Amino acid sequence: MHGRTLILLLLSMILYSCSETDKSLQNAESKLMDNPQEAYVILSEMDTLSMSETQKARRALLLAYTAAINSAPVDMAPMDLERAVCAFDGKCTSDEVKSLIIKSLFAKADNNPVMRLEILKDAEFLALQLGDRLDLAFVYLNLSNVYSDGFNGVVSEHYANKALSLFNEGGYRKHSIDARMAIVGALVVKRDYTAALDSLLSMKSNVMAYSTDSYKRYFLDTLARTLDENGRSDEAIELWHSIIDINNASANTLAHLARAYIHNGRLDSAEIIINKAIAVPHNNADEFLCRNVQYDIAERLGRKSELPLIDSLRNRAANIDYDRRKIAESSLALNKKYDSATQSAWNEIQKNKQQRIILISVFAVFSLLMLGGILFYRKKNQLLRIEHENNLLRLRNIENNLFAEERQRSETAEKVSMLFKSRFNTIDRLATAYFECRATGQEQKRLFAETKSAIDAFCSDSSIHELEEIVNTANDNLMSRFDEDYPRLSVSQRKLALYIFCGLSLQSISIFQGADLRNIYVYKSRLKATISKSSSSRKDLYLSYFN
Repeated sequence: MHGRTLILLLLSMILYSCSETDKSLQNAESKLMDNPQEAYVILSEMDTLSMSETQKARRALLLAYTAAINSAPVDMAPMDLERAVCAFDGKCTSDEVKSLIIKSLFAKADNNPVMRLEILKDAEFLALQLGDRLDLAFVYLNLSNVYSDGFNGVVSEHYANKALSLFNEGGYRKHSIDARMAIVGALVVKRDYTAALDSLLSMKSNVMAYSTDSYKRYFLDTLARTLDENGRSDEAIELWHSIIDINNASANTLAHLARAYIHNGRLDSAEIIINKAIAVPHNNADEFLCRNVQYDIAERLGRKSELPLIDSLRNRAANIDYDRRKIAESSLALNKKYDSATQSAWNEIQKNKQQRIILISVFAVFSLLMLGGILFYRKKNQLLRIEHENNLLRLRNIENNLFAEERQRSETAEKVSMLFKSRFNTIDRLATAYFECRATGQEQKRLFAETKSAIDAFCSDSSIHELEEIVNTANDNLMSRFDEDYPRLSVSQRKLALYIFCGLSLQSISIFQGADLRNIYVYKSRLKATISKSSSSRKDLYLSYFN
């Protein structure tokens, strides 16, 4: 009786322990999004000795998933990692979706993008069937990163936008920022740096307000790179110096900083930075980037003897097998896994396709040769006809030019004639006035009035316009060219130049300008200095009128 009671008591304790463990796992899972640090603490402090194998697997899965969705490293035992990726195969639950996401990260670490893509497409299909929108958002975010790494910006942006929509729907600010950064990455892959910069600037306030210090540095580093790509290298350099320690920065960041110095024309600074980057431990991709920047600096500095060595180092770094990173698949649905037989069939189809293309190409070339012979004679006749028409057009243009020159000479003669008439009319008026009033008391008064009237008429806008036409006509558009070269001169400076080009004395100009003769001398000197200091190719011609 006592033995049975003891057994029941032990069973009760085990059931209670299991119940409490399940509650703790559920509690940790509920905090994964809003408070991942607390979720990690709950999971890491759980006692695994009293857990069942299923509970151990769920704990391992949630630990790994916490690390996956927050990009934070978690110290896990190898057995727990195996549980996280193997214990949920074929379960058709949201746990399997999470497990597939973790598996995709292992494929990424193994540099196997095709396997990673297949796993994520399986996760997408399962999440859609289950209606698991939150995990689906992380699947889309990872798919965006896959296609971004594979240089397919269009598809990457598509998945990033889908992830952003789901995160916004759930009100997950931090992960919405991650999705928006994925969109920026897709825009950079598409080389749409203007849109990438606009996106970064629009989200800057949210990032600075709600992100960790490390994420802020990552964001500002990305912003600095995008500023540099948009021709704002000064701002980029200033931003980099505010967030990094040059002596402890990564080779990749230093290479981009050196490139910004190149864009800014500060080649000495760029060389110092790139030498630091080369000295820092880095991978082959960063080696290729560094050597590109180093080559650009040496080339701009004219150090041609260094270029072959840098180029050989650059080419050696470029021999990395980038083909494994490129995802040729550009559709939005990849629901089949291609085994060796499928691949062989695909190769056979491609081979047959190439043979058909060769046959079609041969036939097309033969047809084009025959067609070309026919078209050649047609084209030759057409060219002869066009040449004949062009000759007729040239003759007409010559005739039109002759008539235009004749009209111009006629207009010039007419303007000169009007000038002579206007000047003789002025002399005639003054002579008539003198004849009528000489030897009378009105002689001086009448002559002064007539002279003043003539001067006022000479200073009118219409007279000024006539003078401009005369100067332009007589001196190959001298006044018009002067206006083009010195558009910022004042009205009085322009009139002074016009009177000087007409050959008027400074005394006459002082009367026409209504200024003292001493001032006219000063104005002339200033105008002459302005012309002398200008970069006009015709300034010597203008200055010849000032002598």
